[in-house]
Order: sequence, then structure tokens, then C-alpha cells
Amino acid sequence: MKASNRFLLGFGLGILALVIVTVALVISTSNNVSMLPADTPEGVVQRFLQAVRDGDYPEAYTYLRINEKGVTLSYDEWYKSVTPYAGSEPDAWRATLDRVSVTENTATVDVIIDTFQPGAPFENPINTNTVRFTLNKIEGTWYINARPPMYYFR
Repeated sequence: MKASNRFLLGFGLGILALVIVTVALVISTSNNVSMLPADTPEGVVQRFLQAVRDGDYPEAYTYLRINEKGVTLSYDEWYKSVTPYAGSEPDAWRATLDRVSVTENTATVDVIIDTFQPGAPFENPINTNTVRFTLNKIEGTWYINARPPMYYFR
């Protein structure tokens, strides 16, 4: 092999190594999102969504206080509604905080959910929806008070 070919091969391998290291760094640091304060409505929603992303449904349930027909929804009842989505192949999704409205003991947190689903050529693979989380403050702690639409987070 000529010296110039070896030089080009070495140069190409060096560039490839730099690209791989750069991609690895971007991927490893992109999940390091700073957590919002846990005693705020948006912090509660963020922690709920993180627990769902991690598949930790018992943890996700701790952020819920859903009262339906005068009865607090139990974990088992809530998980039954989540079961069709839990454990299935997850779609890629991203949540972005949109609007927050807080009064003394109630709050709404609007979150923009972008789901990524491959489709046909020339089809937009990004589906964007706004999900509104409503929260109540109970004994000084914020809780989500309505069933979140889990089909976005499967």
C-alpha cells in the first residue's frame, strides 16, 4: 500500500473515530435534564413523565390522586388502564413544557408531546399534541387529578 493511501486511510479512520465520540457524547448528555422543583405543578408533571418514560409505573402513580365518582382511583385500577401501553414497544416521544397556570390550590400544566412514528415516504413522522394536566394541592403537595392520556407514552 502506498504511503499516501495509508495516510488517507488513517485520516479517514481518525475522522470516523471523532464522529463516533461526538455522537456518543451528544447521546449521553442529552438525557441529563435538570429537574424542576418537586413542590411545583410543573415539577410534579415532569417527575410523572420521567417515571412513565422509565417504565416505573408504581412511581408514576405516586404523582396521581384521581377521584372518579367519589372514589380515589387505586393503583390497580389505574394500571389496568395503562396495561395496553405498558411493556409495548415504545414510540419515541419528547415532552416540552408549554403553559402553566397556578392558583392557590389548583393548577394546569400544558405539555407539548411530540411523538415520532415512521411512516410512508414524504409523510411527516412527527405528531404534535398538547396534553393538559390538571393538578390539585392536597395538604401542601401537588397531585395530578385526572387520568393522563397514556397512549402518547407507550
